[in-house]
Amino acid sequence: MDTRMEMVTICGKRAVLLLMLAASVSAGRVGFAQGLADTSGKNAQMSPIDLLQQQIGLDTAAPNERNPKGLRIQFQKLGEMNDGNGHSVRYRLLIPGAPEKQSYVLGVWRIGVAVKTTPEQVFTNAKGLVMWHPPVGDQEKADLLDRTDEIEVDLKAARGEPIRYVLASPDGRLFFPGTVVPFPVESKDGKCRMEARLGLPEGEAVVVFVDGLAPNAVVPLKTSSEGENHAPMLAADAQGHAAAIVAPEVAGKNAGVVKISVTAPGCSVSVDVPWGAGSYQPL
Repeated sequence: MDTRMEMVTICGKRAVLLLMLAASVSAGRVGFAQGLADTSGKNAQMSPIDLLQQQIGLDTAAPNERNPKGLRIQFQKLGEMNDGNGHSVRYRLLIPGAPEKQSYVLGVWRIGVAVKTTPEQVFTNAKGLVMWHPPVGDQEKADLLDRTDEIEVDLKAARGEPIRYVLASPDGRLFFPGTVVPFPVESKDGKCRMEARLGLPEGEAVVVFVDGLAPNAVVPLKTSSEGENHAPMLAADAQGHAAAIVAPEVAGKNAGVVKISVTAPGCSVSVDVPWGAGSYQPL
C-alpha cells in the first residue's frame, strides 16, 4: 500500500466472536451504514455479527441513494511478485461510470484491523481510473498512467482474505465499494459457485457466498469442523445468490479445518477453510 495511506480507527480492538454456527444473513438488507468520516465511534462499539454483516453489505451492495447505478470499484491485475518476504499482487483501481470532476476519500478495510484512508482526496478520470490528483491534459481519457499519477496497490494476503475498498465523496453523498480477494477459496460446479472469505484473521468467522442456485431456493448449508456437524438452511434470493456466516470454533479445540458444502439439483460445491491458532498464513 502506498505510504500516503494513514490509519483511522474504525474497527477498534479485535472482538471475541460470539456467533451461532452458520447463522444465516440477509445480505440485501445489510450495508456499510455511514460514510468513512463518521464511522469511527460507531464501529468501535459494533458487535462481531454487525461487523460481519457490514462485510457482506460491502461485498453485495445493491444500488441505493448514494450509489444509484450500483457502481463497484474494479481491480485490474498488473502482476505478481515474490520478493522473499511473501507473495504480493499488484492492482490498479478503476470505477467506470463514476462522476467526473469529483473528489473522493479512498479507504481500505482489512479484516482484524482499522480502516486506512488517504490523508488527501483522490480523483478519477473519464475512464474511471483512480488517481492521486485531478487529471490534466491527455490524462483525462487515459486507460493507464504512471504510478505517480494513478493509484496502484501491492497486496499481500492469506488464502480467502478479502480486502475492501471504498470511494466516498467528502460530503458523504457518494459511496462506491469494491472487494478484491487475491487468493480466493472457491468451488465451482456447472453454474454454481461457492466462495469462502475470512471474516476474522484466524477463521473464527467465515463469510460464505453461493451463486447459481435456483431462484429463492432453500438448501442445507452443511458444515463439518473437527467432528462437529451442522446443516442450517440457506435461503437464496431471486437471483440465486445466498450469503451466510460460519463460526467453525469447536469446544475444547484451538484449531482445525471446517468443510463447508452445498448440494442442490445440478450443484455440488464445497470448500475447506483452516481456522484457529496459526491458521492465518499470508502467501
